[in-house]
Amino acid sequence: MYFSDIVFWAVYFFSLYVSVFLMLTFLEKPQDFRKLKILPSVSVVVPAYNEEGSIGKTIESLMKLDYPKDRLQIIVVNDGSADNTRNIVEQFLRRQSPFRLMLLNQENSGKAAALNNGISHAEGEFVACLDADSMVRPDTLKEMVGYFHDKKVAAVAPVMKVYEPKTILQRLQALEYILYAFLKTIFSSMDSIHVTPGPFSIYRKSTIIEIGGFDESSIVEDQEIGYRIQKNQYRILQSTTGEVFTIAPKNLKELYNQRCRWFKGSAITILKYRDMFFNRKYGDFGMFQIPTLVMGLILPFVTVVLFFKYVVSPIIDYISNLYLINFRIILPKFTLLELQTSLITYDFAKIFIIAAVFSVGIFWMVRGHKNANEKLSFYSAVPLLLYFIVYYILISFIWVGSMFELLVLRRIRRW
Repeated sequence: MYFSDIVFWAVYFFSLYVSVFLMLTFLEKPQDFRKLKILPSVSVVVPAYNEEGSIGKTIESLMKLDYPKDRLQIIVVNDGSADNTRNIVEQFLRRQSPFRLMLLNQENSGKAAALNNGISHAEGEFVACLDADSMVRPDTLKEMVGYFHDKKVAAVAPVMKVYEPKTILQRLQALEYILYAFLKTIFSSMDSIHVTPGPFSIYRKSTIIEIGGFDESSIVEDQEIGYRIQKNQYRILQSTTGEVFTIAPKNLKELYNQRCRWFKGSAITILKYRDMFFNRKYGDFGMFQIPTLVMGLILPFVTVVLFFKYVVSPIIDYISNLYLINFRIILPKFTLLELQTSLITYDFAKIFIIAAVFSVGIFWMVRGHKNANEKLSFYSAVPLLLYFIVYYILISFIWVGSMFELLVLRRIRRW
């Protein structure tokens, strides 16, 4: 058996195990939401660095929240922006508004420092953190605070969607966000969510202060605090209806910069919390989620290697052969017997496995759209095929680039 075959079957069995485990968990997951009779006070912290193009829409969406005005505080933290971000926020301050809006200006110190600054001025029992390129639906806050009936719940994550996807790359990311939001509902039932995304995750302020606030040295503060919440034996839940819309990268350069930071931060965070790996003390998070995340860091490398072996290498060989015959293409003629012999030599086991894994992915995507109240139409077929065939390979190459930057160039980006 070739080494590539061993890798293929190892990846298959891992994928099968994860899929079956998630399927069984999905069938028995509980509902953690309760409608509260008295709504708690909430402070929304918006860290902003050079966000003049979107900060206005973000604040407007917060002012449209269907929530008691006397129980809502909005804090914008301007992290040393060099553009018109500060002036735009000051224009809102001059308006007559029933909302309590506060602007904090600080020297550029990073997103985590901006969040901690905002939390130190927060008056609410809960703190919602909202990226300055994201917009919330009016009923989102009401939908999400109902998950905090359990005192052990430290954070609630929203259903993240792409805001008005236009390019094919944004449409692919929209599919990714829908699928991931659904999978997080399963992780939620397992108490295994590892990241509280920047677009409108809500935290119990007392708990966040207790565990030390956001880590200002981390480049993925929303992921690092997720691990820390889990390590301190608190819970993170996933909302199924509270929606937030975020502006996704519209081109490859923006996507590379975003995912490069995410991948580097993931590797650094997993290394930091390596003592939780296969640690029964942390339940499914230690025994299932972290090992799965570690495999998630390995699989992109495997994908790139197999892509070169099964796609790039045959193309190079074919072009080399064409060069040797001066690019004279002669179509071969096959007899019926030769065609039958050729079919017999196919590795149908691998073809079946690939089809099975693809079918499972389609099933999760359909369930994800249903969970997100999104229609999966005929016009979604092209992006869907590109997502499963092309997008993961693209993300895998970005992962390789990010690991090269981290391990060889020692390059780390923050904002």
